[in-house]
Parts: sequence; structure tokens; C-alpha cells
Amino acid sequence: MSKSKIYDKLTVRCMWLFLAALAFICSYCTPQDTIVDEPVYFVEELATIDYTFEEGLRAMLRESAIEITDPILNKIIKFTDDVMNLKIRFVTISYNTYDPFGNPVLGTGVFGYPLDLKVKGVVEVPPLADLDQFTSPSLIAERGGFYSEGYPTLLRYITITPDMLGVRYTRHMPRPYLHLVSNGMVAYHMRKAVEEYLWEKEQYKLSNKSTLLGYSLSGSSSMAVAKYYMENPIGIRVDKIYTGGGVYDGLAAFKAFARSEKSDYLAIPWIILTMDYYHQLGLDYSKIFTNGMENPVNSPNPEEGGDGYAYWFNGDHWSFSLYDRWGSDLRNYMHEDFFSDEPKGEFAKLTDCMKENSLALNWTPSPLLDIHLIHTGEDMYVPVECADLLYKTYKEKGCSIQYVRTTGTHHDAAFELIITSLLYLLLK
Repeated sequence: MSKSKIYDKLTVRCMWLFLAALAFICSYCTPQDTIVDEPVYFVEELATIDYTFEEGLRAMLRESAIEITDPILNKIIKFTDDVMNLKIRFVTISYNTYDPFGNPVLGTGVFGYPLDLKVKGVVEVPPLADLDQFTSPSLIAERGGFYSEGYPTLLRYITITPDMLGVRYTRHMPRPYLHLVSNGMVAYHMRKAVEEYLWEKEQYKLSNKSTLLGYSLSGSSSMAVAKYYMENPIGIRVDKIYTGGGVYDGLAAFKAFARSEKSDYLAIPWIILTMDYYHQLGLDYSKIFTNGMENPVNSPNPEEGGDGYAYWFNGDHWSFSLYDRWGSDLRNYMHEDFFSDEPKGEFAKLTDCMKENSLALNWTPSPLLDIHLIHTGEDMYVPVECADLLYKTYKEKGCSIQYVRTTGTHHDAAFELIITSLLYLLLK
């Protein structure tokens, strides 16, 4: 990705207002002295990295390939850094959790917090859904990078991001995309591990209230976390969710993809593989994929039965590599049955588990939970029909939901969600 430059006057003015407001925020929570039990979830501190506000902001912008060249904006950043005098720490940890089969496994994740413990609140941000299995927020942090989900820490929030399963110690299993119970439980166990860590290391009692943020498949994960918190008597309260670009109903997504016959992000095969693995469907992939994608051998050589799903979705390939090989035309690799009006053949076997993991059809949030939803009508990664269905269903049920159906690309809508959530966190 080529580096972009921030130079227009509107951007400078927005950044000025953002930094000015940030510099004078002073309503903090303070450390508490309630004693918690001995660690049950927290296992090991894997790494730590500290930033000043300026270092963290610049690291975050570098991860997004943004270069700040405007001298006035650079001066504003330095001034804000001096005024705030903020130092933050990111910690990567391992912790005890369970896989969807109920087996104990070791999860990992990363969280950030201000070192002076003048905390404005707790924000939980599930990870983005990378298509490889060697990328995760905790690994990015350990390499010295500023993982994209960690930005609320710059606003004095404790920010918690689990890697979810399918990476590091659980690399042998697929990422459980759209698995509501697993994503909710693993995130909760990460939160408990952070609570234990902060008490053990800092004598700080973590609040039981969270704001949830998420975009793309992280958007549906943030909703899954809220569902888990509200359906289980664990004492966690969620005040607001900012979600966008998510797959809130797998069947609605598949139907929309079948109509358009296009997808710029090859998540469909991963979702099918995940559902088959965790729900033990016994799918016949020769009736799921075509044109070589159905090949079952983990090899790049098609003559050996490779160059298909077993190779390209073994967790070793970046999303752009998958796109370069298979493109955006779904007819390049999806079986003809995928394009039927209703699920048929092997795809009919996915119906029950898709409904079971549908946030639109299988959960009614409390009317006290405020949901801010955003999706672009031009999304080529996740169909906007998913958000349309979620909004329509929740509105009919009397839920508190606001929907911005915007324009632009998948990434444009992500930026809009980030800006909106930043303003909320600043003013909260």
C-alpha cells in the first residue's frame, strides 16, 4: 500500500479539534481496592511495549500507511503530547479458555491501558478477521506494531482485544468465524484474565462495564460478545455497541453473494470450512467448490490433487494472495448449487448452523442497549443486506438501534465508524 499524506485543510481542522478536546479531558476513574480471587484465567505475560501519546499515535498512523507531513499538524501533536503527558502500555498475554467442543485450550490476546491508571472506561474490540492464521493483534503488538484495534487506549480507555481461536496455541483449528458462543466466551475469558492481571500487577479493579466496537467480521463478533454478556449471569454490563460491515446473518450474506456473483474478500470458503469443522457437517467439497477449489490435498500442485481449498485455506496465505489466485468472480470457484434461490445440495446442510449463529434471527438485545450500525451500500466484502436485515429485525422488536447506510468502499465505512466511535469516546 502506498503511503498517503494528510495535507488538506479540512483534515487539519478535524485533527486539531480532536487533539484539543483530547488534551483537556479530565474525568477519569481511579484505582479501586476490591480484592479478587487468585488468577484462574490469566496464565502468562508474553510481552509489553510502552508508548507516549505521540509515539502511539504515530505508530498507529504508520500501521495505516499514513504519513503526517503538515508542519502545523505535527506541532499540534507535539503540543497535545506535552499537555496530556500520557504514557500507555500494551500487554500480550495467554489465558485459559475453551474451544467450541468444550476442550480446555490456551487463548491469547492483547490489552492496553494508561500507566497512571486514570482510566475513562473499558472498551472491548474483537479482532479483524484475517484470512491467514499467522496474523493476530497480540503478534502485531509483540513485533512492536500498533495493532489497529488498540486506538481507544490513546483516549485513556482500557482496550481489550482477544486473538480469538485459530492462531498461536490453537493454530491447528480454523478460526471460528460467526461462531457466536465461542467468540463470546473466549472474549469473556480474555476480559477476566485482564481483570486478574491488573489486580495482580497494578492493584487496579477493572470496571464491570464495557463499550464494544467492531468492524467487518469483528463487527459481528462484537455483537456476539454482547449477546454472551447479556445471556449469562456474569455481571458484565454493555452500554453501547459500535458495529459495522459485519455478517449478522450468514444465509442473508450467501443469498446476496449468489445474486451479485461477486466478492472481493474470500471469506466464503473459510466460513463454510469453519461451519463444517465445528458443527461436524461432513460436507462433500466436490459439491461445494469447482474449477479446482474442491481439491482436497494440501499442496500447490493440482496434479497431486492440490491447489484447492485444502491448500489455499490452510492458514498460510494472505487475503491478497487468495484474491490474486481466485479473483472476485464467485463462479471461478463456487459450485453451481451456491447460486440457487434457496439452499440446495450440500449447501442445505449449512442452513441449521447458519440460523443458530444468526444475530439477526437468534438474539433480541435489551432495549436499554444502544446499537450504532453502519454499512455501505457499495460493500464488495460483506453484503449490505446483512445490515439491512439486522436493522429491520431489531427495529420491529423495539430495540434501540441507529443505522447509517453510507456510500463508498468497505474501508471507507470503516473509517466513518472509527471517527464516529472516537467522538463518542472523547465526549463520554
